[in-house]
Amino acid sequence: MTDTSTIIQGRIWKLGDQVNTDILHPPSFFSLERERIKKGLLEGMKRLGSGVNSASLDEDLVIVAGYNFGCGSSRETSVRALLACGIKAVVAKSFARIFFRSLVNMGIPPLVCGNIHDRACDGEKCLIDPENGFIKLSSKNKYRFSPIDSHIKKVLSSGGLIPYLVENSDEL
Repeated sequence: MTDTSTIIQGRIWKLGDQVNTDILHPPSFFSLERERIKKGLLEGMKRLGSGVNSASLDEDLVIVAGYNFGCGSSRETSVRALLACGIKAVVAKSFARIFFRSLVNMGIPPLVCGNIHDRACDGEKCLIDPENGFIKLSSKNKYRFSPIDSHIKKVLSSGGLIPYLVENSDEL
């Protein structure tokens, strides 16, 4: 469950612009087996030039990316892979619309922050304060991210769309 008032800490996996979902998690790794899904994301990260390896999955991780993160197919398999690998949040200059919504639906906070990408380093530690709207890098520099929509906050606080709908079924 991602409570939008809880501090998120993790190590940064830095990616660039226009990251396509089929490269992020190659279709040849589509599976219902968690370990195969994780191998797919590691392969995708390798193809994207990230310094990620299987040992990285033992840490809490935050992706920092450039423009139009998650473009490509509308399948949510790449978001399922991020969830399986324990990604705590994704920070990007901008997101592909369907990918943004898939992150929310799976309970992973998508945060829009235009100026952190050029200052963050792959492997650097960061702290995200969703309540106060900032990300702090290990350099102690703080960067504000765009406010999170109130409805999206509710979905994230429930842990994703399905838990949100279950919790609120009496109101629907």
